[in-house]
Amino acid sequence: MLSGRFYGWKLLVVLWVVVFVNLAFPIYGSSVVNAVMMRDLGLDRQTLGLLFSLFTILSGLPGPLVALCVDRFGIRRTLFAGSLLVSSGSVLMATLVRSGLGAALAFGLLVGTGVAAGGMLGAQAGLARWFVRRRALALSIMSTASGVGGFIAAPLLNRVIEAAGGDWRMGWWFIAALSLAAGFVALVFVKEKPEDLGQRPDGEDAPNNSSSGGPGLRKPARGAVHITSEIWSVKEALGGFSYWIMMFCQMGMSCGYTVFLAHGVVHFQDLGHSRDVGAWAPSLMALAGLFAKGLVGALGDRLDPRFIWAGFIGVFGVGQWFLVGANTQFLLVVASSCMGIGFGGSVVCLAAVISNYYGIKPFAALAGLAVAINTTISSVTPSIAGWLYDSGRGYQGMFYTLAVWCLVGAVVLFALKPPVRNPVLRSSAGA
Repeated sequence: MLSGRFYGWKLLVVLWVVVFVNLAFPIYGSSVVNAVMMRDLGLDRQTLGLLFSLFTILSGLPGPLVALCVDRFGIRRTLFAGSLLVSSGSVLMATLVRSGLGAALAFGLLVGTGVAAGGMLGAQAGLARWFVRRRALALSIMSTASGVGGFIAAPLLNRVIEAAGGDWRMGWWFIAALSLAAGFVALVFVKEKPEDLGQRPDGEDAPNNSSSGGPGLRKPARGAVHITSEIWSVKEALGGFSYWIMMFCQMGMSCGYTVFLAHGVVHFQDLGHSRDVGAWAPSLMALAGLFAKGLVGALGDRLDPRFIWAGFIGVFGVGQWFLVGANTQFLLVVASSCMGIGFGGSVVCLAAVISNYYGIKPFAALAGLAVAINTTISSVTPSIAGWLYDSGRGYQGMFYTLAVWCLVGAVVLFALKPPVRNPVLRSSAGA
């Protein structure tokens, strides 16, 4: 007996708000706040890169642990804990930080871990349970939270700092208050799965084919998006080549993204742009990502998201190439827009492809590992970019290398085939 209207769409709104705060403001907003902090505390570019490297690795490396927490303690408690970590780290940034080491502990360790637990991974795991036929649409709508938040966060925090007379600490007080509020929103309104409310994935009219491996899973029709009807295990998925090839293709873009967030504002200032224009660039990147997410929402349930994903990675590579010489406002717009489209769309496609190809059961673990792999490796690149700049080599070598990586990855991902379970493992699982 189904109870009431389908709660999945209400849950989508709740998760949107939580991701809007816990992901967008620490990531996009910190680009502006830390650029002011760097000058106030007398930090060099390499230290700035190291701070963002630590933040990036801690926002992704705990991914498998976050997946374990989602399975053991639930999505609601995991998101609440992540919100508290973001808020606590932000308070420390606003009160006690006086050096690069203090910033590394507060921003890198606490805020980074909070983003991992209170951001996208738990929200994606929740939506994967509530949506099957409309999964790409739901994921794309939810992921617009980071784009809208990124568009708002950087200029808003820049204004907060200006209103405080250049005091960057007020930016962290602002983030602390928002994250605390997001935590309580998650604690009150997040529901774990449709069955808790007597409902089924996608709503009252959704099919419930238990033979396909779980509630709401179905075998796709010929020519439709590839959605597995098999019950994959994590071991099976990691034992094949497809998962690791997808990680390689995504990794070049992840590295480029972290380098841009750590050094993009100061790089644009080096090219002659003002700080206000530099702060506007991450917002433009986030806004362009909204267009990409809308495209995934429109096409991702009709066309295999892997093809769209490949196109996004290629577009990001083009943006990295233009970033090197973006000394005019037109080139700044082109570079930021291409990177925003590429990264914004790829985040949705990564989650959609993993859930479609391997199913709901291993999704949290596989998505958590994907985040851990990409953020751990990409976390090294901001510090390398900072070292290259401080040693007189500039940023161009790093930007060009990552651009080529993305373009090659786009071709490889487009040619990849959906994974097929090993017949030996399948028969042993059914024995």
